[in-house]
Amino acid sequence: MFPILDISGSPYERGLAHGQRARAQVAGSIRCYAALFANAGFDWTDAQKRASHYRDTIAACGGGLIEEIEGIAEGSGFAVNEILALNARTELLPPTNHSLDPADVAKAREHNAGLKLFSIGECTSVAVQGSRCTDGHTRVAQNWDWVGFQRQNVVVLRVTRNPTHGDSGPDYLTLTEAGMLAKIGINARGVGVGLNILRATNDRQHLGVPVHVFQRLALDCHSVTEVLALAKRLKFSGSSNAILGDASGQVASLEYSCNGTYAVQPENGVVTHTNHFAGPELAPYQTSLADMFTTVPRLACANANVKTWPAQIDNSHLQALLRDESGEGDNPKINAVCRWPDLSQPVEVQVETVFSVIIDCDARSLLVAPDIPSRVGYVGWGCKHRVRILLCKGEDIGFSGSDTEFEIFGKC
Repeated sequence: MFPILDISGSPYERGLAHGQRARAQVAGSIRCYAALFANAGFDWTDAQKRASHYRDTIAACGGGLIEEIEGIAEGSGFAVNEILALNARTELLPPTNHSLDPADVAKAREHNAGLKLFSIGECTSVAVQGSRCTDGHTRVAQNWDWVGFQRQNVVVLRVTRNPTHGDSGPDYLTLTEAGMLAKIGINARGVGVGLNILRATNDRQHLGVPVHVFQRLALDCHSVTEVLALAKRLKFSGSSNAILGDASGQVASLEYSCNGTYAVQPENGVVTHTNHFAGPELAPYQTSLADMFTTVPRLACANANVKTWPAQIDNSHLQALLRDESGEGDNPKINAVCRWPDLSQPVEVQVETVFSVIIDCDARSLLVAPDIPSRVGYVGWGCKHRVRILLCKGEDIGFSGSDTEFEIFGKC
């Protein structure tokens, strides 16, 4: 299971604790992205130089984010620009002429194309209004698909805020790559946030708020409406989709890009998303779907699952969707919602489902399968407090999947 880091204090103190307690995982993240950047045609020193350009943009977001990054650097023993490179990794991959000479851009893109490095697609997500769930709780769920060797560097940050430090935001829980501020999570206000990468043809042509910084900012919000409004005010460099839900029952899939934002609304209480734009003003900037070859069939598969659902669902329906291995081609598991690695590819581009997560916005809790979900069970955490519960018969939570009693983290 992923390490759970309970951290509190000022932003710098929280970053310091993150860096100290996850030093080995931060080092692993740096090794991972140094390798990916090298495959993209630039080395780790160059990556740090490019990442340093985002410092002022992140600082302008406020909330002590730069201080937290400085704390992570101090605690882990790495330079601030190395931690910035982790937090701006979406903006640094793939390279564009924003930071490379035209000849280098062509060379790097040709190299990446040979590896299929950016033609791999990632992540399937779904959000369900409480009115469609048997317990009335809103849910956000997804598979996070990425290079499998980064699984060892995933951590859970359970953050307690300290108003005496001028830090008045809500407590939050996030699954993230070590060294990064946030990725996928839930806050004490009941706002759940997921993530799907998107790619626009004009990404990374100017500086903007990095994707993982925005995911962290979203965890400061009190509602889906507030997240949508925040995104409209910001300028982005890369593109992504934040799948959202809150305890009031609102859900949406927020596409954000340097070209603007678009909120995909639910149909019959459900919204699904993969890795291509749905917004009519954003779709014209979509990179070739031939370069994101699994995104359309995965979305169709997710929607086909949703159509089979009864009027009200529970976690088992979401787990079944996230475990669906009915992809296309000779090796369907490689292209499925529940994704297995293509062992014929170099290890640095063997994309798979690193983990699967179901967020209960009302309970402020997560159910996580810490591996390819078709081969492991789901275990739970919440924002605060540990409780013991008796598993319901047939409920797939915990590694055994049986009717045994064990500790999980319960409702705040």
